[in-house]
Amino acid sequence: MFTDVEKIIMIKTAITLRLLLSRNKSHSQSDDSDIIDSYEKIAINSNADIRKATVTNAFSGKKRSSMVTITLIVESMGFTMTDFGEQYCKIKDEHISEFQDSILRKKS
Repeated sequence: MFTDVEKIIMIKTAITLRLLLSRNKSHSQSDDSDIIDSYEKIAINSNADIRKATVTNAFSGKKRSSMVTITLIVESMGFTMTDFGEQYCKIKDEHISEFQDSILRKKS
């Protein structure tokens, strides 16, 4: 079982990854370049052998991901860990609550 602090970190990580991916998706719609805009493309583009399921788990906020996995995902999307950290620090309690509510709605 995870502690409350661990759950919050996992959710903040998932929110941050989703925001970065969302940025890529908005750019890929207006551009014809090879922007990474899906879980599958992240897995394929990573510098290591990451399974799509591992990527999906990191974006779900339900499972712990190693720092190595997070770094590989962030870098495969074309971002730096500085980009990740800046976005991570902007997440507020209401963002966490909204994320948790959306997860609960999907379960029911």
